[in-house]
Amino acid sequence: MKWYNKLQFITMILAVAGVAIDWRFGLWMSVLFSWASLVALVAQIVVEHRAYNIALRAPLRWGLFAMIAYWLMLLASVLYSADLSAATKVLNLKCTLLFFPLAALLTNTSWLTTKHLRALGYAMVLGLLGLFLYDCGIAIGKMANGATLASVTRIEFDARHHTYTAAYLAVALLFIYHELYTRWKELPRWWRTLLLVTSALFILFTIIVNSRAGILVLYAIEAFCVLHFAVTRRRWGWAALLAVLLAGYTIGMEKALPGHQERVAQTVSDVTSDVRLKIYKNDLDVSMGSPVVGYGAGDYIQHLDDNYASKGMDYHFNAHNQYLETMLSIGVIGLAVFLVWLLWPLLIAWLGLRRGNVSAPVFWFIFMATFCVAFNFLFESMLERQMGLLFVGPLMSIMTLIISNEQNKFGQLTKK
Repeated sequence: MKWYNKLQFITMILAVAGVAIDWRFGLWMSVLFSWASLVALVAQIVVEHRAYNIALRAPLRWGLFAMIAYWLMLLASVLYSADLSAATKVLNLKCTLLFFPLAALLTNTSWLTTKHLRALGYAMVLGLLGLFLYDCGIAIGKMANGATLASVTRIEFDARHHTYTAAYLAVALLFIYHELYTRWKELPRWWRTLLLVTSALFILFTIIVNSRAGILVLYAIEAFCVLHFAVTRRRWGWAALLAVLLAGYTIGMEKALPGHQERVAQTVSDVTSDVRLKIYKNDLDVSMGSPVVGYGAGDYIQHLDDNYASKGMDYHFNAHNQYLETMLSIGVIGLAVFLVWLLWPLLIAWLGLRRGNVSAPVFWFIFMATFCVAFNFLFESMLERQMGLLFVGPLMSIMTLIISNEQNKFGQLTKK
């Protein structure tokens, strides 16, 4: 690996770990990564005499181009946004979405090996583990000063937005499962134990942050892991034991922590009066006013507020749904582009699996990671905050690069 590739990799590690720790830190690390990529691009032109990443074939490049096309459509929406200040603010916010796909397109990333990609996964796991231990320390300090267990294990346990923290944890749990599934015999016993304990802590962390979407995704991940293990390993007895342990532990922790077992039950029982349902109805009403191109990056929030006011509702919310948010800002055309970049890594992985160029564990990891992101998009406008942009942008780009690493040749020109 050349020195400028090492610089890229170090800043990439810091960016991935930084998202879990604090979005501000993650933002600065992502900026450093973009500068390191610029240095790598210049060095690549001088040393390698090429100005883009020819190691990525067209199908892989198209997925990264779709991410950039989404941002370009937001840029174009400035032309029909009356509030230029708000539109510019949205574009500035979403610039971070471009860092990783541009780096993958413009610089040679064929140096990324399986070890490098695993290091990125462990960086995120360590960042989240450090965050959990930090939050536990804060909670213990509060209880020492008279706070109750119920008060320190609700949404206030983690100062970050609970939906985003739960999404980070979901992908980290998938990585740990992939690591244990594919490398069980290679990993030392103490390392396997450490990963299993970390998984238990992350399940507990997901429950404590109390995100409804996060809890539903957690159960989906547990069901997937058990079913995947049973079908592929044909260890039905062990799979049944794993299912019992996971269900018992997760449900037990929900019941043990005050106020947590009702979280999903209340969502189902109060579905007709849930605030989010009212928000979604309002979103759909407004979107029908300009379905093709939307209202523009700068104006759609004002249209939402005006519609709330016309119904006598004192609400000032964004769409709380990334699909509706996208349609409101850039219409169904923009939504189509958005869905392309969201599903492209999965499509390419599926094609690679059929051709025998992508391993089954890699495909299923990409499938479940895409599911986690797509499902959370139903409950939160994740790309309207840096916490989501700094998570989704790198994840979608890295999943594209996973398909072209040294073990999965689909999309790579030469054998490393």
